[in-house]
Amino acid sequence: MKKKLAVLTMCMMLIGAGSAFAETPAQGTAADPTAAQIAAPVKKLQLMKEFQDELHAVNDLRAVRLETKAEIVRKQDRLLDLTLAAKEQGKKEGLKQAAQIRKQIHALGQETGGLYDSMHAEIKAFREAVKNRDSDQAQTHIDNAIRIFGQINAKLKEKSGLYDQIIAILD
Repeated sequence: MKKKLAVLTMCMMLIGAGSAFAETPAQGTAADPTAAQIAAPVKKLQLMKEFQDELHAVNDLRAVRLETKAEIVRKQDRLLDLTLAAKEQGKKEGLKQAAQIRKQIHALGQETGGLYDSMHAEIKAFREAVKNRDSDQAQTHIDNAIRIFGQINAKLKEKSGLYDQIIAILD
């Protein structure tokens, strides 16, 4: 009984597996899409290799931006202590000067926000151009993104310098 059951399941498995191989595709329709599906990632990979240096430059600019932001956070932490000490000691003139510089920092933050938006739009357009295999458009968008990243980093350095001024006033 067990042997018959085992033989029966083996036959069912062979019939099931055989039916998968027995299906034949229609005339040339299955071969062409498969070749196109394989070729598409290869073309995209080749296009991405063209922009390898630019992508490394973007990543380097991101690293600089993050280091600058970490530096700004450390300065903000120090500024918190100095502001509290200045309020306790009654340094009203120093606090007024610091408030004026903080307004400049706020304006820089708003400018930087606009730059972030345009940078994100350029990166998105770059990805779309790579997806569409448009090398010229992709080059234009990645160059714009690198330029905008440089502007963002310059604004952040300027912001860090303003924090240094406030620290010097309150110290």
